Amino acid sequence: MQRHLFTIFIFIFLFFHLTTSAQKEDSKLATSTTGATIGKMVDGNGQPIAFATIYVLDAQDSVPNAYGITDENGKFTISAIPFGKHILKIDYIGYRTLYTSPFSISKENPVFRMQPIKLTEKVTMLGNVEIRAEREMLQSNLDKKVFNVENSITTDGATAVEVLEEIPSIDVDLDGNVTLRGSENVTILVDGRPTHLTLEQIPANMIESIEVITNPSARLEPDGMSGILNVVLKKERKKGFNGMVSLRSGLYFFDKKPNFGNGSGNISLNYSYKKINLFINYDARYFGRKSGGNIERDSWFGNDTMHISQDNLNRNGGWSHNVQGGIDWFINKKNTLGLTLGYNYHKRQGDNTLSVVNDSILSKEHIPYENYLQTATDQNVRHNFTSSLNYKKTFETKGQELTADLFFSQRNGNEKDTTTQDYHFPTFRPSIFQKTTTKDRNLTSTAQVDFVTPVGKGGRIETGYKLSYRSIGQDYKYYTGNDTLPLTQDFTRSNHFVFSEIINAAYFIYSNTFWNKLKIQLGLRGEIANTKSDLKSQDTIYRKNYYNLFPTAHIRYDINDQHSIQFSYSRRVTRPSIWQLNPFMNVSDKLNRRAGNPNLMPEFVNSFELGYLMNIKKTSLNITAYYRQRNNIISRYTEMFQDSIDNEWVTYTLTTYQNLKKSQNFGIELVFGQQLWKFWKISLSGSFYRLIIDSEDKIDENLTRDWTWNARLNQTFSLPKDWDLQLNCRYRAPSLTTGSMGWGTGGVGQGKRSGNYSIDIGVKKSFLNKSLVLSLNTRNLISSYRTKVHTYSYRQYNGYDAYSIRQNSRINISLSISYKINNYKKRPVKTIGDDEGEDME
Repeated sequence: MQRHLFTIFIFIFLFFHLTTSAQKEDSKLATSTTGATIGKMVDGNGQPIAFATIYVLDAQDSVPNAYGITDENGKFTISAIPFGKHILKIDYIGYRTLYTSPFSISKENPVFRMQPIKLTEKVTMLGNVEIRAEREMLQSNLDKKVFNVENSITTDGATAVEVLEEIPSIDVDLDGNVTLRGSENVTILVDGRPTHLTLEQIPANMIESIEVITNPSARLEPDGMSGILNVVLKKERKKGFNGMVSLRSGLYFFDKKPNFGNGSGNISLNYSYKKINLFINYDARYFGRKSGGNIERDSWFGNDTMHISQDNLNRNGGWSHNVQGGIDWFINKKNTLGLTLGYNYHKRQGDNTLSVVNDSILSKEHIPYENYLQTATDQNVRHNFTSSLNYKKTFETKGQELTADLFFSQRNGNEKDTTTQDYHFPTFRPSIFQKTTTKDRNLTSTAQVDFVTPVGKGGRIETGYKLSYRSIGQDYKYYTGNDTLPLTQDFTRSNHFVFSEIINAAYFIYSNTFWNKLKIQLGLRGEIANTKSDLKSQDTIYRKNYYNLFPTAHIRYDINDQHSIQFSYSRRVTRPSIWQLNPFMNVSDKLNRRAGNPNLMPEFVNSFELGYLMNIKKTSLNITAYYRQRNNIISRYTEMFQDSIDNEWVTYTLTTYQNLKKSQNFGIELVFGQQLWKFWKISLSGSFYRLIIDSEDKIDENLTRDWTWNARLNQTFSLPKDWDLQLNCRYRAPSLTTGSMGWGTGGVGQGKRSGNYSIDIGVKKSFLNKSLVLSLNTRNLISSYRTKVHTYSYRQYNGYDAYSIRQNSRINISLSISYKINNYKKRPVKTIGDDEGEDME
């Protein structure tokens, strides 16, 4: 009996002790008017669900009063909840939205402890068809559109180039030039930071989403005339050990002949234990491609008239290795530290043949002037290193946080080209040999600190400072010789150019919500930019300093839960790149030369948007009207010249860059989504726009006015037995090349290009409870794989009229297989512009 009494006494003592401790802990969460709720989130298997969003709603009118996010163990504590009766609303991707039973928080019972909350996956059965919920392709936020592409079948095993081709309002041409709403002046970021990687070096299976930010807030850099494209990479933080392995192989058709030579392998691993999360992604790929084209050009200079016919064929191939790893340390509930390291190795080698027939025209008769065959080989090796260190601290005040970020990236490259020019006519001319070597070193580093704090009733202030440094150097050496003379460096055609830039920037943003319907965000960013262009080979330095303010405004009014209207404004800038500033003339093709312009000025734009958003059950609609006014337009420009080179008079085109006065660009774009049946979803998008350029008579008037449009239709089918099918169609109408900037040294001058179309299809089959996935996709199954460009310039004493055709591989077929380790799943990662509770998705 005494033993039982002792046991009861111990039990009462422990219960009293634990209750007293809990009450002391609860007292820290309560104030005179608010309380808190505590609980845990688990899935159907009892495993914790991390990073789920929880909203505390008023039980009478469902007005949000507070919100929170579960930690890595699925636990949550939400404080600052007003006294009264409430319910919880829980949202998590792939799970049904859950509403809890009402509960009360009062002065007598300020903390309510929830029983473990279990979420169930969204699974709908239609006959033998299983439909699992996935993130919508498009999520519209206040200052950006997020396109979720991780489940795209047609881009399996491809690169970022193919991913961008699926995004509304974006177009990628044969040279890799990316246009947004018809403008090439777009900034491309990776995880919110600048990158030295090309789009072809970013594997598609490492991409989670694409953020299209046409009117960024003041927090982001104002570079990019038409906006920012942010490539968000996948990042896993699921507890325990998990991963995914995938393999891909493919072939492509060129001139109706199959070519093998495309493949890739990828492995992603993640390990999370307590406060530490480790992850690593590795991708290796080999690639091969062919392209070709021809040019027919008539040119005149004074009394001389020439006709040039050129045919070229390019073959390229190589290897790339991409590895990225990092660690996240959740020091405590208020401090988080993250480190990410990356390395990319890219080797490309290829050969090119160029056949040239150059005739003089006299009394409409073609008189042979020269006929030669130019063959070239090239090899390019690049090493790219990246690192980032980020820190986040939250405070007792809800919504108050401090973040700091350090970023460093360096790319070293070596390129070697050898060219032989053999004359078929006149036969007495000796063969010419050329060799060029190029060493480049690009360096980017940034340091940034941001602070966010709530103010007043529902208001918020964001402020921050960013220091950016960028250096791009290129050492180009040119060697020439012939049958009788050995290769010797020509110092007049060699070039060593270094461009550097330092930018100090600070910003301020105020945002607030009124009447739970009107959301306003006003911002201002100030920048001081100092640039230096050092042409070391000519001992010449160009310096420019810029002081500018960039205001932004975003307003959204929610008519009701289904309809919203939105307005935004931003002032932006495009600064000239090294390719556009470097005055050195590239004469690798003596008849078509290129050079930069060190006197280029930055280009500025004022951008306005007005949008309408609708979301009714299975239907979504996003309509945006926009207007952009550009000043000091940076544009490629082509002219005719005649010069004596190696004791020979040569008539050639020179493509360089100029500042045109201004332009206006206005249009409308539409994104429509519809769940036709439970197994069939479509997404239709398109844009229609007008371009008007004021070139001050530098360019023919017909090349300064344009109406054009584009459209896309994406369809996905979830079929029985874990089969999935995707069908994509694209069309781009004819458009101007005037006012475009190209990428690197690529692109053409003022003119018009033809329209094009393509159809892609992909099919996917899942095995072993969706752990093993096999996919087959065909890109450009039906397509206009050729692009025709007409460029011309008519002057009083000289001019030219040229037609060119460019073509790439026509059909690309690839087979991919992937396997998930321990049910590997991606978790949405917070990206640029995201603010908890303010995304308004």
